[in-house]
Amino acid sequence: MSSHSHTSTADRAGIASAVLCTIHCLLIPALFLVKVWWGAANGLTLPYWWAYLDYLFLIISFMAVRHAAMHTTSPRVKRSLWAFWSILVIAIVFEDMLHWMAYIASAGLITTHIINIRRMKKMAVKEQALPDGQSLKEF
Repeated sequence: MSSHSHTSTADRAGIASAVLCTIHCLLIPALFLVKVWWGAANGLTLPYWWAYLDYLFLIISFMAVRHAAMHTTSPRVKRSLWAFWSILVIAIVFEDMLHWMAYIASAGLITTHIINIRRMKKMAVKEQALPDGQSLKEF
């Protein structure tokens, strides 16, 4: 399996994790509105495990960022992945004050993973056009 397919898989996992994290973050305010609007009288509460989803997304996104950063050759992509993941960690740890930062971090992770997928595809196409035994690193 080529480095491109490893990175592409990590990027896709990172995108999926960031999208699920965003959905999770959007559902919390919606559930609180439902609770206030309808559920307060009926005792509707969030399940205890709901808060742990934040940390599950951090673990999944860490693995995806780590793998994508290890296999990309772009220092800018590496820095962007780790910067957005760090922002996500800060947003989750200080959720009461900085919950809005999770949306920025998720959007940044999704965008960076997509950029990395496109970049790696372009590199794979260029490598296929090279004569046998040569790589882009030699140029």
